[in-house]
Amino acid sequence: MRDRERLKGKIAECYKAAHPTGQDPSTGDAESWRESVYEVATALKDQGLGQVWVFIEYRVDPKMNPVDVVLAGHHPQGGLSFAALELKQWGTVERPTLAEHTKGLCAVCRKPDAQTLCKGCAIDRVYAPFYSAHKKHPAVQVRANLESLKQHHSMFDDRYVHLTGAAYLHNLKDPQSQWISQVMPCPGIRTFTARHPAKLREFLKATFSPADGADAAEALLQRRRPTALLTSEIGNIVHGHTQFSLVENQLSAVQDVMASVREPAGGLKKVYVIRGRAGTGKSLAALTLLGDAVRDGYTARFVSGGVAARENFRRGAPRGYGKTFMTLNKVADTLGPDEVDLILCDEAHRLTERPMKGSFYMREGESSIGVIVSRAKVPVFFIDGDQRLFDNEVWSQDLLIDEILKLQAEVVPIDFDRALRAVGSSTYDTWVKRLLLGDPLPWRGGDGTDDEPFELHYTDSPARMEKFLQAKLDAGASARMTAGMCWEWTDTSGTVPDVAPEPGWARPWNADDTHDTPGVPKRYYWATDNGGFGQIGCVHTVQGLEYEWGGTIMGPDLTWTGTTWNLDRNHVKSKAIRIDSDTTLTQRLANAYGVLMTRSIRGTILYSTHPTTRQLFADLGIPKL
Repeated sequence: MRDRERLKGKIAECYKAAHPTGQDPSTGDAESWRESVYEVATALKDQGLGQVWVFIEYRVDPKMNPVDVVLAGHHPQGGLSFAALELKQWGTVERPTLAEHTKGLCAVCRKPDAQTLCKGCAIDRVYAPFYSAHKKHPAVQVRANLESLKQHHSMFDDRYVHLTGAAYLHNLKDPQSQWISQVMPCPGIRTFTARHPAKLREFLKATFSPADGADAAEALLQRRRPTALLTSEIGNIVHGHTQFSLVENQLSAVQDVMASVREPAGGLKKVYVIRGRAGTGKSLAALTLLGDAVRDGYTARFVSGGVAARENFRRGAPRGYGKTFMTLNKVADTLGPDEVDLILCDEAHRLTERPMKGSFYMREGESSIGVIVSRAKVPVFFIDGDQRLFDNEVWSQDLLIDEILKLQAEVVPIDFDRALRAVGSSTYDTWVKRLLLGDPLPWRGGDGTDDEPFELHYTDSPARMEKFLQAKLDAGASARMTAGMCWEWTDTSGTVPDVAPEPGWARPWNADDTHDTPGVPKRYYWATDNGGFGQIGCVHTVQGLEYEWGGTIMGPDLTWTGTTWNLDRNHVKSKAIRIDSDTTLTQRLANAYGVLMTRSIRGTILYSTHPTTRQLFADLGIPKL
């Protein structure tokens, strides 16, 4: 505060230490910190807000534009409070105009015959004479920074967390330039200048209290949305140093379960039932618990009703952890009562009533739930009732809890209610759920000022879907195409084009685990290994897994009539056909499509063989490829 040069040098040291390649800051950045950060810090100090934390050049993702300053503290009315500031050293600024320079204006305004500025350029642009170009109004940059923070941090979904922003031009004293603070291109985002320093101080006083902001700073550092794939981070998750962060109920669940592992309840056994829809972080919590328990010296086992997910997790786990991943049969055959401190059962909704004997028959004796409850001092089940698919997947949430109660144990229910996959998009999570319940909502993708971070498109051509996803793959992202199980699976090599949703375009199903076709991954690794994009995945190979971009092909088994979903049993080519009730079968097919639609973390493309279903997508406002 008292020494601008020391302030600049200290920030420069931190910048270099934080930079991935140890890069020094530019001279311009350093001078900006010397001037603008000093002004912000002075304003905070003047208002008695010295306990507000200041983050400089803040970003949490390589693709994120750094935010000049993010302030973290407490709001005067309670709760955490954050503000994103865009700092400019401009000493003069002019209104946008067509008179001299059109650089920086939109394509329409740059045309030689343009007579007046369009509304967008008139309010969203300013003319910066020192650049000889038009620039975005600083408030527009603030808006982009706020959206970036929301995209990368889950806590801003919470209505009790305050987030605001402003622009500050600390050198702008020119009387002719003060008009910039009198326009507001983005609702609620103010622009302050050096000529009226009290306005900035009023803003800070209204946004922060004098309380210590350390917990707000910690929250900003911890509550980051995942941007990596779970399968690429398994080793780090288990070791306890991953870029994934546990949020809200996830963190509480891990803490509560580990407390029970360290001090098991005497007498009545506690059984944790963690419920959540696809993408709410159940597997992340399970893998975190596995790592925490083993590192603390406890015995732990990981069981899953989804074979593909379990095998991918086993393969990605650090050396020495392979034995912790077990089949239900092995748990039943090799472990005695309370022999293991902790058993984590992921995808409990896919367990059969009893452990299987071969592929088609169940064993006699204790239930699958009873096996896990009896073998572990602390049993934990992760379940999503919306992902049950086939007639032998019997464990709904209610039946699971009833079975635990029959075993004379105490049920500890925990709900994961926030979407973390799909860039943390609660919008997309809600949209898929309502769509498949037959009560669809319009897609709210944004209007250009408040865009939804998850991308949703539909297409009337699977070839166009494939081309779009191939471009994502070529750019270094992971991408896969999946389909409903309404085409025969005549081949196990991943080479025969069984999936044929329209004439002239067909692709093979994913291969099985016995084939030897070069370049084609085994079934369990189709979603994660190179080469999987050449085949079409099914619900068996993706449940519990994820990729960045996904395409879902809906077949003639489930189509939209205009008011409801229609079932066509003639096109159901999976063992789900054994379900006698049409109502139940329709629900299970909807569950299966829900799984396929929620595997991607960046964006999804939908295609249906049925014109009325494609029209539904159009009517709901989904952008068309």
